[in-house]
Amino acid sequence: MDRVTLTLSDGTAWSGFSANGLTEAEGEVVFTTASCGYPQSITDPSYNGQVLVFAFPLVGNYGVDEDRLESGRPWVRAVLATCLTGESRLGPRLEDWLAKWKVPAVTGVDTRALIRHLREKGTAMGRLSSLPRLPENADLSRDLAVEASTSELVIHNEGSGGPRIALLDYGVKANIIREFVRRGCTVFQCPAGMDDAEIRSLRPDGVVLSNGPGDPSWLVPQVRTVANLLGRLPLWGICLGLQVMALAAGARTYKLPYGHRGVNHAVGEAEGPRGWITSQNHGYAVDAESLPGTGFTVSMLHLGDGSVEGIVSERLRAWSVQFHPEAFAGPKDTGFLFDEFLKGLN
Repeated sequence: MDRVTLTLSDGTAWSGFSANGLTEAEGEVVFTTASCGYPQSITDPSYNGQVLVFAFPLVGNYGVDEDRLESGRPWVRAVLATCLTGESRLGPRLEDWLAKWKVPAVTGVDTRALIRHLREKGTAMGRLSSLPRLPENADLSRDLAVEASTSELVIHNEGSGGPRIALLDYGVKANIIREFVRRGCTVFQCPAGMDDAEIRSLRPDGVVLSNGPGDPSWLVPQVRTVANLLGRLPLWGICLGLQVMALAAGARTYKLPYGHRGVNHAVGEAEGPRGWITSQNHGYAVDAESLPGTGFTVSMLHLGDGSVEGIVSERLRAWSVQFHPEAFAGPKDTGFLFDEFLKGLN
C-alpha cells in the first residue's frame, strides 16, 4: 500500500496508508465519534468538501449496504480510519466502493491522536498526498449546499393524498424523505435555487428546510427565499435548515471550534425537564444573543457547550432543530418531531 500523509494547515502531519490506491484529496478535516452507520455518514451530503476522520477504530466491518444510504454517492473527500477490515457481508468492500467514486480510503492513522489534536486546535484545512506539502489557503466560499442539492424538482409518493411537503434541498439526507413518505406524505424535493413563488405554486401544506454542508452565511438567495416564506406557511428546519431560518429572521451564525459530529450528543429543553441523545453533524451554530427582536426564542440547548439546538416562533408558525431527528443508523429518540410537525399543519 502507498504511504500517504495528511498535512494540516497548522503544520502538523499525520501518516497512513492508502487502502485503495488513491492518495490525493483536500478539504476541511472533521471527525465523527459514531461507532456505527459509517456508510450513512460517508453518503451524508452535509460532509460535502470534508475529509472525514472516524474515532471508532474499526471501520468497514460489514461492507457498504447500498440499499440503506443517505444519498446515491459519497460526499466526503477522503476517509481516515485506524483500521479498515475489508469485509463485505452487506455489499462491496468499503475501500473498493470508495475507489469507484475516486475517494481515498486511508488506514493506519492514529485517529484518536488526530481527533484529540482537532479538539484542542479546532478544525483545519488539510491536504492528503503521497508528496506532503502545506495546504494553501482554500476558498470555502463556493456553494457546497447548492452543489449537494437536487438539480430539478423531484416528487416522492405522488398522489398519496397525505400532507404536501415542500422540502428545500440544501443537501438532504435520504432518511428525511423516507420518514415523511412513511407517514403518507407527498414530498416535493426542491432545488436549493427555487424561489418562494415557485415553492408556493406547489401548494404545500408545510415547508421543511433540510440539512446540508458549508457556511450558512453564503446562502444569500436561500435565506431571502425563506424570509419571504416566514409567516406564510408552517416551516420546520433541520440542522443547516435551522441556521438558514435564523438568518432569514435577522439572527447571526458563527463557526464552532470543532463542530458537533457523532451520535451521542445530549440536548435538553431550554425551559423544561426533557432531554434526548441526538445525532449531529454541523460546524456552525446560531448566536443566541442575536435572536431577540427576530420573533424567535431558544427552545433547546446542547448540554455540553450550551449552543443553540432549537428555535421556535409561534407567531410565525416556524421552528427548527440543530440535530438530526431522522438519525440513521440512530439514535431514534427524537423521531417523534416529524409527527409534531405534521400535527402543526392542521
